[in-house]
Amino acid sequence: MQPTTGRRLRRVLAAGTAALLLTAPAALASDISWLGSGQGATWSTATNWSGDAAPSGSVTALTLPPLSTGCSGWACAYGIDDIPTLTVGELQIDAASGYLVSPLTAADGISLTGGLTFSSPGTTAAGAPLSTAFTVPLTLAAPQSWNVAGVTGTATTLQLGAVTGVRSALHVNLAAGVKLASPELDTGPLSIAGAGTVELSNPGPVQPLTGTVVTPPPLLAPAGVSLTSGASLTLTGEGTISGPITIAPGSASTLTLGPGSAPAATLLSYGNVTLRASSALALWIDAPAAAVHAQPAAGSDYAQLRVLGNLSLNDATLTLVHGYTDTQVACAQLTPGQTYTLAIATKLIGTFAGIANGQAVGLGACDPLAPTPTALIIHYNTTTHPQTVTATVIGVPQIRTLVSAALTLPPRAATAPGLLHAGGYGAVYDAPAPGTLALTWTTRLHGRLVTVASASNTAAQVGPRRLAIRLTPAGRRLLRALARATHVPRPGRGRRARRAPARAITLTATATLTPNAQSPSTLTALTVRRAIRIS
Repeated sequence: MQPTTGRRLRRVLAAGTAALLLTAPAALASDISWLGSGQGATWSTATNWSGDAAPSGSVTALTLPPLSTGCSGWACAYGIDDIPTLTVGELQIDAASGYLVSPLTAADGISLTGGLTFSSPGTTAAGAPLSTAFTVPLTLAAPQSWNVAGVTGTATTLQLGAVTGVRSALHVNLAAGVKLASPELDTGPLSIAGAGTVELSNPGPVQPLTGTVVTPPPLLAPAGVSLTSGASLTLTGEGTISGPITIAPGSASTLTLGPGSAPAATLLSYGNVTLRASSALALWIDAPAAAVHAQPAAGSDYAQLRVLGNLSLNDATLTLVHGYTDTQVACAQLTPGQTYTLAIATKLIGTFAGIANGQAVGLGACDPLAPTPTALIIHYNTTTHPQTVTATVIGVPQIRTLVSAALTLPPRAATAPGLLHAGGYGAVYDAPAPGTLALTWTTRLHGRLVTVASASNTAAQVGPRRLAIRLTPAGRRLLRALARATHVPRPGRGRRARRAPARAITLTATATLTPNAQSPSTLTALTVRRAIRIS
C-alpha cells in the first residue's frame, strides 16, 4: 500500500506543479498594448488590446504605441478607461499619435508603480505643436522617475489628470520644448530636470465622462519642489498650495504665475522659496473687472506669491506682463497710483536683478503695438511684517518723484566753483516711459531770464538713465562774473568797508517729459528752486 500511496502522492504533486507552471503567466502581471481596433473606445473591450484581452488587476507595462497605418486618426487614438483599481508598472505613451484618454468615472484610475515614458523614438515632426491628453487619475504607489521626451523637433504637450501619492518621490526628466500639464501634482518630493516646463492647469471637460465632475485642489508637492537644468514651473490657477520651492544654482528656470489672462494665479508656499541669479519670476497683472475704483484682487486681477518662510530673490530677473481684460478683447486699463502686492513673505532676502528700491520698471505689453507701455515702481518692504514686494502703476505723482532725482544737485554742484570745474553735473533718474526728458536751469539777472544749464535725454525704455546737465555759455559767464564779484578786499586803514554782494544765487529748474508719440506730459509744470553758493 505504501508504494502505491507514494506513487499517487508524487503524481498529485507533479500534476500540481505542472498546473502552477501552466497558469503562472496568467497569474503574473503581463505587458499589454492598445490596438484601437475601432470596436468602441472603452478599455474593457478586449479587441482593443493586444492578445484580445483587456487589462485587469495589474500589468507590468501598459503601452499606447504608435498607431498603425491600418488604424489611425481620432477614432483609434480615443480611449475611455472604464476599469477601476488598475495597477500598472510602466505607463508608455507614444507622443506623436495624439492620444485622448479619459476616465469613465472618478473611480477609474491607475495605481502607478514603475514610472511613465512619453516619447516617440525615431520620430521628428517639426511644425505644428503636438498634444496628448491622458486625464486618467494617477496614484503613485512607489518612488519613480518619468521620462517626458516628447517628439524631437516640435513643441509637445502631455496633459495628465490629477497625480497623487504624497509618500512617493517623483523625478521628472523633461526634454526641451516639452510641457507636462496636470491639475494637481500632490506627490512626495518633486524634482524636475531638463529644459521643459511643468504646468499646473485645469484639464478642461475631459474628466470624467459620467458622474460627478471632480475638480482636484491645485496641490503641488507638499514635501517640496526642486528645479534643475533649466526646468521651469508654470501655475495658471488660483489658490495653488505647495511645499518649499528651490531653483538649483545656475539653473535657467522660470517660475511663472498666471500667464495670459484673468484670472491670474496665486501660490502659497509652506516653506522657503529660493530663486537664483540665473532664474526668473514672471507675474501677470490685470485690472479689477468689477465696479469702478475697485481694488484689484490677487488671483483674479493679478498674480501673487505668498511664502510662509524666506523668499530669497538672489538677483533673479523679475518679468511683469500686462494682461487682458476679462473679456479678452483689449489690454486691461490699469489705474495710475494703484499698488499691487506681488510677493508676501515672512522674510524677504535680496532684490531682483537691476531693480533697486523705488525703481521704475516696464510692464510687458499685451499689445506689442502699444506706443507707450505701462510702467510701475517696485518697492521692497523689509521693515514691517509681513515683508512685501509691491508694484505701483506710475501716474503723475510717481513721475514727479522719479524725475526729481535729476533735479537734486550733488554737493559739488551746489557751488559755483564746482559747477564751473565740472562744466555742469551728472544725475541718474528713472525714465517713467520711453521718451525725451528736457531740463533747464534758469535765473533772473536784472529782470532778464538767463538759461544757466540744460540737458536732454531720450530713453528707449523704462528704467534708469544717466543725464548730463551742461552749463550754457551764458551760464559760464554768469557764474564766473559772480565768483569774481564775491572777491572783496578786506578793509584797511583809510579804507571804507565795501558791502559784499550776495553769496548765493537762486536757480529754477523746469523739467518736461515727452513720451514717444505723445504730447508733453504734465511734467511741464514741475519746477524746483535751488540756492547755489557762489564761493
